[in-house]
Amino acid sequence: MLTEIPIWRIKYLPNSLNEVCGRDSIKSRLKEAINQRNFPHLLFVGEEGIGKTTIANLFSKEFLGSYYDANSKLVYSNVPLTDEEMKQARSEAYVSTSKLGSLAGKKITTPAFIRIKIKPFIQLKVLGDAPFKILIVKNFESLGSNQQAFRRLMEIYGTNCRMILVTTKISRIIDPILSRCQILLIPPVDFDSFQGLIQTIVQNESLKIEKDAIEFLYKTSDGKISHAIDLLQICAVSGDTIDSEMIYENSINPRNDLVRGLLLMCFKGNFLKSRELSRKIQTSYKYNSQEMFQIMLTELEKIPISKYARTKILNLIAEADFRAIDGRDTDIQISNLLAKLCSFSEFL
Repeated sequence: MLTEIPIWRIKYLPNSLNEVCGRDSIKSRLKEAINQRNFPHLLFVGEEGIGKTTIANLFSKEFLGSYYDANSKLVYSNVPLTDEEMKQARSEAYVSTSKLGSLAGKKITTPAFIRIKIKPFIQLKVLGDAPFKILIVKNFESLGSNQQAFRRLMEIYGTNCRMILVTTKISRIIDPILSRCQILLIPPVDFDSFQGLIQTIVQNESLKIEKDAIEFLYKTSDGKISHAIDLLQICAVSGDTIDSEMIYENSINPRNDLVRGLLLMCFKGNFLKSRELSRKIQTSYKYNSQEMFQIMLTELEKIPISKYARTKILNLIAEADFRAIDGRDTDIQISNLLAKLCSFSEFL
């Protein structure tokens, strides 16, 4: 079935940096690095779904050429280790025989994620004629305090492996990491480039779309190409001519409606029911605390409340988001915010 009706976001995925939509200044800087056959550790910063990892992968492929498969790796730092990997990490911990004082005889370990996912790759010497290996770490901010251990690896193995760190939250990256990376801010695609790509897809798929519908699609998708292409494919099921109304109908997000309902339930002061709904949302859509807070912030703008109440609730969400950086349990962080919102409902 997929061969008959391919997923458009995969079908129109760029195969080279030249095919990346817009972002000309970023592409020129990366091409210069390819020509020089050298670059420092990089930190890609941008919104979720903006294309950071796609650009990083394409850059790695063009830089390494035929040695790409042997000398590149992509890891997701927010994906937990499997039970087998955790077992391996525990077995590789060792007892110190050289340390003095309080560390004498104690078990010395590096973070399990780094020991299992990172070190085996960066310690292995470069294969072939590539100048060095390339490691891409997606969602790097989720490493938290383990970033300190990662910093040491950047120093020790920098000549053998260059790292491209990908994040949506530069504020959660420690200063020693920032100082060791060249920072590239990946912006949303500009409208002219976006319009050109959409018109190409529409022509290839034998569709029709008006310019105002393209403008609406751009605003609805926040300039995120993958989201826009998904919307376009969904709309194409309903007919060959796509207009703004069709895009609007297909862009309504039931997940966001649930979160808005969660806020309204809090405003009624019903903590138990709001917590129950929150847990259902987290279970169904696998949201972490930051994702929930972001959607709450978006949906808050759609609820008719006073300027004072909106400002107060915004502060509560911001405080909860800040505490969640070091928090371990998503449910506890969200429940804490829900309790405060329910308490504040007395003043609404």
